[in-house]
Amino acid sequence: MFNHPYTRVEFVQRELGVSRLTATRYLDAMAGDGVLDKIRIGRNNYYVNRPLFELLGRGAG
Repeated sequence: MFNHPYTRVEFVQRELGVSRLTATRYLDAMAGDGVLDKIRIGRNNYYVNRPLFELLGRGAG
């Protein structure tokens, strides 16, 4: 989540080797603390690291 501008529950679940519920709790806690922005698109939740996203966006010009 700090190497990519966004993540999903499935990515955290796989990378950390935790259950879906645990991955969701981790991400929701970080979204609640303002570390990540939680965005729902369709049936999926995306957790965006806004500062990293903006930093990468500035380098693309």
